[in-house]
Amino acid sequence: MKNLKTILSMIIVGCCAFIPMMNVDAAETYEASSKEDFLNYINTSADGDTVKLTTSITLDNVNEIIQITNKEITIEGVGDVTITGFRDDAIDKSTLIGNYSIIVAGEGAKVHVKNLSLERSQKYGVQAYNGGYASVENVYINDCRYGGVLVNAGTVEIISLRLGFNGSNKDETGMSVLNNGIEISKSNKIADSDNQPSIIMNGTLNSDVSENVIYFASDENDGTTEFFIENTATTTDKILVNDNKVVVTDATNEVKFTSNEMKADTVVEGDEYVPNIDVTDPVEPETPVEEVKNEEVNPETSDGILLFLGLTVVGFAGTALAYRRLHN
Repeated sequence: MKNLKTILSMIIVGCCAFIPMMNVDAAETYEASSKEDFLNYINTSADGDTVKLTTSITLDNVNEIIQITNKEITIEGVGDVTITGFRDDAIDKSTLIGNYSIIVAGEGAKVHVKNLSLERSQKYGVQAYNGGYASVENVYINDCRYGGVLVNAGTVEIISLRLGFNGSNKDETGMSVLNNGIEISKSNKIADSDNQPSIIMNGTLNSDVSENVIYFASDENDGTTEFFIENTATTTDKILVNDNKVVVTDATNEVKFTSNEMKADTVVEGDEYVPNIDVTDPVEPETPVEEVKNEEVNPETSDGILLFLGLTVVGFAGTALAYRRLHN
């Protein structure tokens, strides 16, 4: 009986030691040196996998859009790598229905984009859609037709992002083309969703163009009513609420960028902007020059001093004379 208990104990210990070896869900890392391999790895990757791209590629049609749903994935460039979209300004914007961005974090997705340049998208470089999450770290986005980043009822975490000129929006005169860096929106097609656009600021945000680095959508397709901002404890730049706009500040709390005005009924939850205030030590008032002059040249004061000195001399002289008479 004792030997049987010993054998059973050894079997249990052996099985416990073998359990870690049975883990078949370990994350994988794939390295692609061609567009075909890259897109294949993206489509077949499992939750938690990393796909590294070692060469620049160009997407040729809508079927090659990198659209992620219901899994977490890291998309990382190795070296100086650019993903170029398929921008064609001759196509009427009204016909571009659907996701034409380069990288889309859709419902249930968590996409980490690292060490990449994204350019010439028909819509946006990165999009977080209806609850999807996207982080950007050491990412440069330039020359995308609609804008650099779209926060469409999703969440974008900015670790280190640089924006070039993106967008082709007309101003109120219908003439000038305006920059559109990070667009805040919730399209009417997902109006029933509980998801709201949000930004997590966790590093630095830079732009080659100062206007509309953060842009609140105002077109008829936009139904934004709420916007959420979070600044992490270690972030360098911050996004702060300033009346009916938001501002991006640097490490010294100086304003780097100011957004356009948001819709009047939009509720924004985030830290408020408090301007820097210069504090200087109080300075003692100087004695007016005229008063100093009056003290120096006042004739009444001068005469009084001379009279006092004269009386003093006479007094000493009288005292001395009286003393001599008493002792002679």
